[in-house]
Amino acid sequence: MKLTGHNCTFELNILDYECTDSNSFMDRNWLLIGLKTQFQQQKMVCTAPLLSTWEIELLLNWMRSIADQRELSPRLTFVEPALAFSNTSPNEGDYQFRIRLSSDALPHWQTDNTAFYLPVETSKHELVQAISDLERQLQLFPVRD
Repeated sequence: MKLTGHNCTFELNILDYECTDSNSFMDRNWLLIGLKTQFQQQKMVCTAPLLSTWEIELLLNWMRSIADQRELSPRLTFVEPALAFSNTSPNEGDYQFRIRLSSDALPHWQTDNTAFYLPVETSKHELVQAISDLERQLQLFPVRD
C-alpha cells in the first residue's frame, strides 16, 4: 500500500506472520510489516511486528469509509502504539492524512524520540489503489484461528 504527498511517501507492506507456530491466537496473527517513508529529503525503512491481521482489516475498513465519504472515525489507533492514522481532510474529494510514527516505526531523523507525524495528501484514485493493494496483501495473510 502506497500513499504519496507533496514532499512525502508512506508505504506499508505485509511481509509475513511474526510467529509460524504458536498456541496463542494473538501471537499467530501478528504480522511483520515493512514500512518505507520519505519526508522531504529524509528516507526511512523499517521492519517490525506493528499490526495484526485483524488490525489490517480495521485499517482497510477505515480507509474504505473515508474513500466512500462515510468516515467511521477521524482517527485509527492500534494495539502497538508505533503506528496511527488520522484523517485531516478538509472537504470531500481532498484526502489528507497524518500518520503517526513512533516507537519501532520512529524515523531516524526524529532525534528527540517524540512521535513524528507524516502529512500525506493523496488523490481518490491513489487511495482506492492503496486499498486494493492492501486487500491483495491481506489475502496472502488471513486471520488464523
